[in-house]
Amino acid sequence: MKTNKTSIYKHILKYGVIYGFLWAIKYLTTYLIFNSLSAPKQWNTESIIIELFLNIGWITYTIYQFKKNNDGYLKFLDAFKIGFFLGIFSFIYNEIWYLFYANIINPEYLNSILEKRKENIMLKNPELSAKEIDQITSAAYTKLKFKTNVLSVLFLIIYNSIIASIAGAIMHKKKKM
Repeated sequence: MKTNKTSIYKHILKYGVIYGFLWAIKYLTTYLIFNSLSAPKQWNTESIIIELFLNIGWITYTIYQFKKNNDGYLKFLDAFKIGFFLGIFSFIYNEIWYLFYANIINPEYLNSILEKRKENIMLKNPELSAKEIDQITSAAYTKLKFKTNVLSVLFLIIYNSIIASIAGAIMHKKKKM
């Protein structure tokens, strides 16, 4: 009976770090070409295709390499684990890029978002003081950021797990007894 030659978690860590570098290159390229956090509207289709190719291609390649390192055998659960953890890596790298962008590249980015929020609150509630508006704005931003992060991590985990499940089902091979 053959045993696994590769630890699934070491494999995920190795390929997850490389996955992060690929995303960093994609983010930096998008920023350098378009000088913005995201691509302009006319480039959205191409950007979506590139992101799909990056996700599907990298997850499939990671599963293929794991299968290759394990004498051609792949359990469906291992493929699912790869997708699950690469979803977590995707979320972490998205957050790192956002923090890098908002704090180093464009420090005024966050202030501009908060200023727009303050203007909307002042227009709707002119009787509020500046201090109350600041408290409401910061509390609303904190809640929005938390909700966005939770939904983002859930989406990325589910999305990458589905891709990995499909790739794993295609490449799945049981060990012979």
